[in-house]
Amino acid sequence: MSQIINLKSWLFLILFFGLMCCVQSLNAQVLDINPNVQWKYVRSQQLELKNKSTYQYEFPAEKGYDYIFSLNINESGIETYVSVYDIQMKPIAGEGDQSKTNQLQFRVPSNGTYMVTLAYKGPEDNESTPIDFTLIRRAIVE
Repeated sequence: MSQIINLKSWLFLILFFGLMCCVQSLNAQVLDINPNVQWKYVRSQQLELKNKSTYQYEFPAEKGYDYIFSLNINESGIETYVSVYDIQMKPIAGEGDQSKTNQLQFRVPSNGTYMVTLAYKGPEDNESTPIDFTLIRRAIVE
């Protein structure tokens, strides 16, 4: 009987130390690039857009945060235009020359639903271009 208890104790110790090693390993996987900035992903989407096409969707946003729409395109000769509007289609960001960008940073005036429009001008052929369209946010840092 004492051998069974002793074996269980050893098994428990081995399991405990194994679990501690796993937890330590998981902690090592967390990487803070810049902990003072604290950008957080809100939404990321893979798009396939053709020349002279437009993509539009609504998203919730909160006052007190900086937001960035970022586009990642692996081809050259592409023009992208990003604009943000409130629900009444009043421009919030990306008006005029500022809309021609691969990255648009903005702040919203109040909590609510907003609309982003992505316009794309690419090669004249009919092939679509893969685009990573990402929205990130952080608390306002003054």
